Amino acid sequence: MTTLTDIKGVGSATAEKLHQLGITDAAALFSFLPSRYVDLKTPVRAAQAEAGEFALFEGRVVSVGTPSKRGSKSFSVKLAEDGTKSGFSATFFNQPYLYASFEAGKSYRFLGKAGEGEVALVNPVFEPTDKIRNLEGVFTVYPLRGIIGQNTFKRILSSALDLAREEKTMPPEVLAALNLSHFPKSLDDARKGRSSLAAYDVAAAIKIYKKASGRGDSKRKVFYNLPKSIIVDFEKHITLTPSETQRKAMEDIALDLGSAHNMARIVSGDVGSGKTLVAFFAAFAAARAGLQCAVMAPTEILAEQHARKFEPLAKSAGISFATLTSSTPRETAQEVKEGAADGSISVFFGTQSLISKDTEFKNLALAVIDEQHRFGVRERAELQNKGAGDVLTLTATPIPRSLALAFYDDIAISRIERRADAPSNITSKAVSGAKLADMLAYVAKKCKEGEQAFIVCPSIRDSEGFETLSALGFEKEYGKIFDGVQMKVLHGRMSGAEKDAVMRAFSEGKLPLLVATTVIEVGVDTRASLMCVLAAERFGLASLHQLRGRIGRDGRQADFFMHIKKPTEKALARISALIECRDGAEIAERDFEMRGAGDLLGTVQSGATLTPALGLPLTPAVLRAAKDICDSADCAATDFFLHSFAPEKYADFAERVVKITLNS
Repeated sequence: MTTLTDIKGVGSATAEKLHQLGITDAAALFSFLPSRYVDLKTPVRAAQAEAGEFALFEGRVVSVGTPSKRGSKSFSVKLAEDGTKSGFSATFFNQPYLYASFEAGKSYRFLGKAGEGEVALVNPVFEPTDKIRNLEGVFTVYPLRGIIGQNTFKRILSSALDLAREEKTMPPEVLAALNLSHFPKSLDDARKGRSSLAAYDVAAAIKIYKKASGRGDSKRKVFYNLPKSIIVDFEKHITLTPSETQRKAMEDIALDLGSAHNMARIVSGDVGSGKTLVAFFAAFAAARAGLQCAVMAPTEILAEQHARKFEPLAKSAGISFATLTSSTPRETAQEVKEGAADGSISVFFGTQSLISKDTEFKNLALAVIDEQHRFGVRERAELQNKGAGDVLTLTATPIPRSLALAFYDDIAISRIERRADAPSNITSKAVSGAKLADMLAYVAKKCKEGEQAFIVCPSIRDSEGFETLSALGFEKEYGKIFDGVQMKVLHGRMSGAEKDAVMRAFSEGKLPLLVATTVIEVGVDTRASLMCVLAAERFGLASLHQLRGRIGRDGRQADFFMHIKKPTEKALARISALIECRDGAEIAERDFEMRGAGDLLGTVQSGATLTPALGLPLTPAVLRAAKDICDSADCAATDFFLHSFAPEKYADFAERVVKITLNS
């Protein structure tokens, strides 16, 4: 790669300044991307400028102060805006040589950051309006910390790109992306350039990831030896006929279990699509092979519900199964653990009790994780540590990290479409804090008319001195609105028997109103037609989508209300996403875009995900483009990034991959 002093305009003094910015060669210069792009279509009026924001101003010079002879040698220029009585000022520090650039009565454009109150720009970029060169189109702002001037830096960049073009030292597609990123003519150009660079960066990372992690760790050690008729055999023991996409998911699982590598698959589908039936097929296949399967659910209610639904299949097929949760009586729990250890029980339904230290399995081969967004990476890994080489996860909204890993070919996805008879009858609405009482009054009215409703609270109880719309505080606060309406409270700290009694009464239609926490988020079957989520801004997209899936399950019209207590910009974006779309896969992508996928090589499941070399945001669109690059025969851009653009950063990335795979 070209050295800095080979670039026109870079002498030893300038090279030293660039070194202070961490720029040691042409590659580092090209990867030093703008921190901000300012659209310079039209100057703003000083009276309309937002404090703290970069903006373009235009004014006619009224007066120019003489530079001070001591200290900062500052001087100020006062300017008037045409057609207004207002104006602004520009002050320059340590740049007395600019004094001669200004002429009274002449018009200039300025780019700077507006302060509070009267606009007083400090060291702005400026040009005479009759000689505009840089202050039009899009202005790029670099984090130069005052070490070198913006315009000087851009001249160096332009020379470096010209040199690369002449010497043909980089693929033309990379050169084009860099040109769009550094010298865009529009904001859309800048977006395209940065997205292309991010895609090349990720494509290089994928290549490293596959090479570094492909050590054979995923090679199968436990073999199922399933008959080709395993799906037909399964259908003999169930009353439902699987849909086309359910059957395809079963075929995917059967192929995975018969392959030379362990299964890492997500079954993704909205509420009502039939993911549970597919999970039961996986458990059936493991049991038929003489192996054990553990189905881990986020709540006791859901674990017990799964067990009840599995029972007819188990009896018909002669499969031994058991449930293990923290509420399982000690004597029964001991019997279940003995059955796990000696292999006499094949299928287990439970919560985190399945990964407790004193729970050991004889031949656990398959882990089924229901609603992956409710478990952390480490929790899911614990089942694998107990022997489950094959992992199947079920979700209506794939968490961003899994969505990202799927693009890296680390996890496969089977997508189940909603069944033809699944309800699509839910209306989602946002409710402001001022309308809370009106919303609750509407719910009370509907309950008195025979409807059933959920009130979902963000916490079990109020924190001291901090009212949080809690489940335990709800009746005291809003009970009068529900006079004549029987209500019960359900939360995670109740005993299993208490929760089961409340939930059973609600499921059987004997209880009109259930006030609960997200313990009811997943899997619980009801006939409710209304749900109000209080302080919905405190819930994630996946949780809100899951909660919505608890109502309207009998096909009747249902209303999903999201009450907003503190309307932050991010919260409103999440709630808008829920209102706009119902598809879980689309919601997962929105979630990805809003909160990131976290650290792809770590356990953090959210937060900004940045590309390894350039530190650009990783989005679903970037991942798709990177996959296309990896799948194409032309790998010039990928190889250039790996070997010439940032080899040391990719070496660090590769080292992290190896460390993780060795310890997994």
